[in-house]
Amino acid sequence: NFGMRNTLLIMAGALACLAPSASAQTEAEPYAITADNILVDGGEVLQDGLIVIAGGKIVQVGLEADLRAGLHKDMPVLDHEGWLSAGLVAANGSMGLGSGVDDSTSAFTESLLVAESFNGDHSSVVAARKAGVTSFGLTTGRSNVAGGQGSFVKTDGAKVVNLRTHLTLCMGPPAIQSRRYPTSYSGAVNALEKRFAAGEGAFGAVTAGKLGVTIAVGARHEIDRAIRFCQKAELTGTLRGANRAGEFADRLAEAKLTVIMDAPVIGSPKWHTDSINSLAKAGVPFAFGLADSNAGAGSLRLGASLAVRAGLDRATAWRAITSTAATLAGGGKRAGRIAEGFDADIALWSGDPLSPMTRLESVYIDGALITEGN
Repeated sequence: NFGMRNTLLIMAGALACLAPSASAQTEAEPYAITADNILVDGGEVLQDGLIVIAGGKIVQVGLEADLRAGLHKDMPVLDHEGWLSAGLVAANGSMGLGSGVDDSTSAFTESLLVAESFNGDHSSVVAARKAGVTSFGLTTGRSNVAGGQGSFVKTDGAKVVNLRTHLTLCMGPPAIQSRRYPTSYSGAVNALEKRFAAGEGAFGAVTAGKLGVTIAVGARHEIDRAIRFCQKAELTGTLRGANRAGEFADRLAEAKLTVIMDAPVIGSPKWHTDSINSLAKAGVPFAFGLADSNAGAGSLRLGASLAVRAGLDRATAWRAITSTAATLAGGGKRAGRIAEGFDADIALWSGDPLSPMTRLESVYIDGALITEGN
């Protein structure tokens, strides 16, 4: 109805805005941040919490009442009146990549390292961090049956956390073309089966468990084919761009496959949020990405909010843009949570990050202030 649509439009505008930060902390020395609420992971929230940062890492997390007295008397402390969380994570994205990454002249470019073409200073990367995204899974497009090897990167320049995270496959359009082999789905499957059986290069790394695999899909029949292919080849991996994956939730759970999908936006069809809820009900890990979406980086937080409005529990929605996204992207041991030993990739908010009126105030990556609101 009109009232709900008006509310969502207000939400979209609010999520797009950045407010001035109260902080200018840029010191490399150890320091602490207190916050009214620290969103640790999912639904875990510390009220009146404190974190200590040293060497770009989070070294302590707890209640201010328990930790503040133990801080060195000269340690700088930023007192933030609002919420603190991990920086947002896009499960995949192509920000900062040039057009030369997708070589449409060859169906198999599995040796390509996508990070070698990553420009961390590109305007799209800058826009992502201004939306609170501190890291993402860098991936190729859909031009190849076996594309390049993706990476996990940060948004503060050309910083590569994990050089080789996954091999990208695509068994549908535009990877299958009439002007080059393979020219059909069956031909693509046959070619891939032979390469996995031979176990050489990137294909051998996948079967040995040293490299993940992501299959780009879209329509229902592509999702169905990808599931059957993975089961036959005994592969576990991630279906990317699978907005309708919820219709196959039980099969995905049985095959132990995970899903990266677009975050819902204002005006998304109901089946999109129904798909999200079906995956959650079946226990299929999923996260939101940007590589297959025309929406900007702000769609991650807005999408999580819309998913909650449509019935998804808040913890799962938050993890879909933080810890689960980091895990599926290949950075789960370093990003997406406020926890000891994790990188100090942090966002400071005026309020609850999933609230429609909350503003992003500051972004820190590896403990250094990268972006303030404007």
